[in-house]
Amino acid sequence: MAGEIFSLIRMPIIAFLGGFLVVGGWIWAPKISDLVKSQFSGGPSVSMFADTNRIGRPETAPVVRSCIFKAVDVGPDASKMEPSAAYFILKAGSMQANISAMAGKSDRWSENQTINQANSWGQLASCIYALDDRELCDPDNRAAAVEATTKFFAYAKQTAGSTGKPAISADDARAIENIRDRLLLMLKNHRRYGTLVAADFGSFAPAEIMQVMRSEQKETRDICKR
Repeated sequence: MAGEIFSLIRMPIIAFLGGFLVVGGWIWAPKISDLVKSQFSGGPSVSMFADTNRIGRPETAPVVRSCIFKAVDVGPDASKMEPSAAYFILKAGSMQANISAMAGKSDRWSENQTINQANSWGQLASCIYALDDRELCDPDNRAAAVEATTKFFAYAKQTAGSTGKPAISADDARAIENIRDRLLLMLKNHRRYGTLVAADFGSFAPAEIMQVMRSEQKETRDICKR
C-alpha cells in the first residue's frame, strides 16, 4: 500500500522539484554569481593559487586547538568537542551569513550574523597571532591564520554599511575597527618575519591585506629557516 502511494506521488514531486530548480536557477543565478565573486574577494578556505607546501589544512592546525574556543562559544560542551568540530561550526555560521547575503536580506538578524562572524574570525585571528611567531612556520597553522584573517576582513567590509543595510552601532563599529588595526599590524610583523607572504593569501584576498603584504619593507627575514 505504501509503495503504491509513493508511486503515485513520486512523479509530481520530481516534477515540482525540477520546476523549482529551473525557476530558482533562473532567479538566483545572478545572486549566486555575485556570491561566488564575493567569496573569492573575501578569500576561499584554501587560498587560490597559494603554494600548497606553505598552506595546509586550517581545521587540523595546532593553533586552532589553542584558539578556537575563544572565538566559538559552544557552552558546557566545549570540553567534549573536538576543536576541528568547533572550527566547522564557525565555518557553518559563515555559510549561513553568506546565504543571507545571497538572498539580499537586510534585516537586523542578518546584520547581526555578519557582525558576529567578523568578531569571531577576528578573535580567532588575534589569538593565533598572539602565539609565538614561529607557530606560523607550520603549514596548517599558516592556513588557519590566512583563513581567519581573510574571513575577518571580508565580513568587516560587509558591516561597513551600504544601501539597504541597517547601520551597525558605534560600539560594534569601534570593536571591528580595533580588530582591523591590530590584525594589520600583525600582518606587517609576520611579513617582515617571513612567516606570511603575499602569495599565501592567493589572488582574491581583500585589498587591505594585499596592500600590507605587497608593501615595501626595508628589513625582512625568514625566521622559519632557523
